[in-house]
Amino acid sequence: MATQTMQTEERLSAADKARAFYELTKPGILKLLVLTTVCTMFVAERGLPSGWLLLVTMLGTVLICGSANTLNMVWDQDIDQIMNRTAHRPLVTGRVTQTEALVFAATIGLAGVAVLTFGANPLAALMGIAGHAFYVVIYTMWLKRSTPQNIVIGGAAGAFPPLIGWAAVTGDLSVTAWLIFALIFLWTPPHFWALALYKDVEYGKANIPMMPVVRGRYTTKFQMLVYTMLLLGCSALIAIEGLMGIIYLVSAILLGIGFAYYCIKVAFADAEREEYWAKRLFAYSILYVALIFGAMSVDAVQTHHFTEYGYLVGIERDAKKMRAEQQLEKIREIHNGEAVETAR
Repeated sequence: MATQTMQTEERLSAADKARAFYELTKPGILKLLVLTTVCTMFVAERGLPSGWLLLVTMLGTVLICGSANTLNMVWDQDIDQIMNRTAHRPLVTGRVTQTEALVFAATIGLAGVAVLTFGANPLAALMGIAGHAFYVVIYTMWLKRSTPQNIVIGGAAGAFPPLIGWAAVTGDLSVTAWLIFALIFLWTPPHFWALALYKDVEYGKANIPMMPVVRGRYTTKFQMLVYTMLLLGCSALIAIEGLMGIIYLVSAILLGIGFAYYCIKVAFADAEREEYWAKRLFAYSILYVALIFGAMSVDAVQTHHFTEYGYLVGIERDAKKMRAEQQLEKIREIHNGEAVETAR
C-alpha cells in the first residue's frame, strides 16, 4: 500500500496535487455552506452588507469549513475506502498523504480563524471554531460511528455558518439567527436519511449505524416526516419572528409543500419505488436550502411586510440604522477635525 502511494505521488503533477487538496475541502458542501452564510448576512444587514465584510466572511468560512472537512476525511479513511461514493477521495487513492492533509487542515483552519477575527469580529471567529469542533470532534470522532442519532445531533455542525454570517454583520446572535440555525438543524435528518435509504448497504458494510441500518426503514421514514413537519414550522416562524416579508413567506410555503410532497412519497413508496423517490427527495432537499436562503436574501433587500406590525417595526429598525450611521459619521467628522488641528 505504501509503495502504491509513493508511485501515485510521483505521477502527480502540481495541478493534480492542487486538485487533490481542493477535493479534501469537499467543495460541493462548501458551496452550500457559503451560500447560507452570505444569505444570512443579507438578512442580518436588512440589505447589502459591505463588499469587504462579505469577502472576508466568505473566505474565513471557506477556510474553517474546508479544514473541518479535511480532518473528517483523515479520520474516515478506513470507511471511505469501503463505500463506493467515497472511494475516490484523495487520502484513499493516495494522492495526498495523511501528514500533508493534517498540515493543510491546520494551516487553513488557523488562517480562517485569523481572517474572521481581524476581518469581521471575534464572535464570528468563535462561531467558526465552534462549528469546526462540533463537526470534527462531536460528529466525526464520536457520534458518526456510535449512534443512529449521529445525523440528528451532528446536523448542528452544518448550521454554524449562518451564525458566522449573522455575527459578522451584527456582532451578536439574535433569536432570528438561532431560528435560521434551527432551520438547517431540522433540515439535516430528512436530507441525509434520504441518502441513507438507498445507500444503506454501503453504510452497513462500513459499520456506520445510520438510521435505516439499525432501526429499519419504516422508523426512518416516520422520523423523516416528523422532522419535515418541524422544518416547515420553523420556516414559518422565521417569517414572523424575523419580520420577513411576503417574498420569503410565499417562498417558504411553496418550497415547504414541495419538501413535504417528496417526503410523503418516500414514506409511502413500495420497495420498488422507494429508491426512486429517496433520490429525488435528496436532490430536492439541496435545492430547497439554496432557494429558501435565496428568498431570505431577496426579501431582506426588498421587503414587503405582510402585517402592519411588521411594517411599523421595519420602519423603526430602518430609522435606528440611519441614526446609527449619522452618529458614526459625526464621530468621524470630529475625529478628522481633531486630526487636522493636531497637524497644524
